[in-house]
Amino acid sequence: MGNIETEVLVVGAGPAGSIAAHQIASSGFEVTLLDRAKFPRDKPCGGGVTVRCESLLPFSIDPVVEDIISSAEIALRDEKSIFRESSQTLTYMTQRSKLDAFLAEKAQESGAVFRDSELVQDIRSLAGDGFSVTTKSGTRILSKVVLGADGANGITANRLGYDRHLGGAVALEGNIYFPEGVPERFAHTVVLNFGYLTDGYGWIFPKKDHINIGVGASRDSGGKRLTAALTRLAEIYGVDLREIENLRGHHLPMRQSSAPLTQGGSALLGDAAGLVDPLSGEGIFAALSSGMAIAPVVGQYLTGQSSSLGSYATKLEKDLIPEIETSHALMEILHAYPRPFIWMLQHLDLFWTGAIDLIRGDSTYIDLTARFGTVGRKLLTPTAMAGSFIARWRRNHFS
Repeated sequence: MGNIETEVLVVGAGPAGSIAAHQIASSGFEVTLLDRAKFPRDKPCGGGVTVRCESLLPFSIDPVVEDIISSAEIALRDEKSIFRESSQTLTYMTQRSKLDAFLAEKAQESGAVFRDSELVQDIRSLAGDGFSVTTKSGTRILSKVVLGADGANGITANRLGYDRHLGGAVALEGNIYFPEGVPERFAHTVVLNFGYLTDGYGWIFPKKDHINIGVGASRDSGGKRLTAALTRLAEIYGVDLREIENLRGHHLPMRQSSAPLTQGGSALLGDAAGLVDPLSGEGIFAALSSGMAIAPVVGQYLTGQSSSLGSYATKLEKDLIPEIETSHALMEILHAYPRPFIWMLQHLDLFWTGAIDLIRGDSTYIDLTARFGTVGRKLLTPTAMAGSFIARWRRNHFS
């Protein structure tokens, strides 16, 4: 209990919040980082950190890497799996409990104060003079800046009147442990299976002593469809779902195009801002990107060089959000009829190397669509709208 004064309060110690706290504290500002959970804590997530993600960080994540992915096993339903390999690293597999604790430690090393088991109950704007935040423990925190990195259903956006992200996707995933080590067939390989959900996919990700198995699709899919898809996925790959632990569902928010990212001295980061890659469902890259982007803007605000955090939104609208919007359009097209796209990914080197470039950050979704020329780029949105209609029709009639 008691009062705390700080220059910056970050609510939520996931990748977005911790890297924001790290960067801002490294610039010499007072930062307090809160999380409602006791660390280390687990979180529903596949835990894959792509090379593109890792390249954003100012330090190595080697201490928490449990497997290094360089190949993929790709299949449509129970049809023949095709293995695609890369001579380069694609993704680093981590456990979110360890990754998030590691990032929070890095934030502390840079000078941030980390308080876990601190549940925020209310946030109030003090009429242009900062914010008053109260927690369940009775602590009152006065801060000039509040950054909401507390997830899709976080209290920061709710209390400060930000728009909710009602759309998006849902996922159902859990872990299956192997005390003697993960079977060799899963080591260094991600399994991707398409077709059992008309607008999603299933996966198996290897870790040190377990695999993460899950399915994800649009919110319209519903729990019964997700459960049926997960059951079929396990049957195909010889996994006993009776041994699954920590089975849980979670929401993947998708940002509404008009939703604000900042208000005065507050801003939303990562999932709290709906910043998720629609095509892959991956959110760590956007989380880290937003955390890195907000840091210099906060510095300018606190030193009187700007009157708001608005330039953060400007930066994301220039760099990150066009990528998310392009990914969303490609997702709608893929889900309309995935078979030809999956076949090309399985068999055509041009498509596979393109996927590698995206994962590694050597190319972007916008770069990909630029190959279609100006006309193709202009047709992307109407084609995506048609794809969305077809996917809904297929889901209602064939799922």
